[in-house]
Amino acid sequence: RAAARPALDAVRRGERPPAGALAALNEALAAAPSHRVLAWNEEGGLAADAHRPADPARRLAAELAEAVAELLTDPRVGQVRGCEAHDCVLLFLPAHPRRRWCVASVCGNRARVARYYARHKGD
Repeated sequence: RAAARPALDAVRRGERPPAGALAALNEALAAAPSHRVLAWNEEGGLAADAHRPADPARRLAAELAEAVAELLTDPRVGQVRGCEAHDCVLLFLPAHPRRRWCVASVCGNRARVARYYARHKGD
């Protein structure tokens, strides 16, 4: 996460990501290389699943770095927004241009309730 956030913030602004963030992500990607393993599945089809021969921590770091790499190279990365809730640090890709919260039923509801209480505080 320490490398993903500055890289994502820079790419969202259309800037070059910090070299240290890219180096850390590339190191995580290289630490647990993957290869495909072909297997016949129970539905009668062939599957090619990724296999990472490494310890669990390195596998997890590599899979997270891979997800970050996919996001950083997605053409919609400039549309990624930060949740507007005051105590939320999550990012999301809005399905609607007016969306303001990562989860409307959680962060959005808290913001609406806070606005309601602020309006009716002096009543």
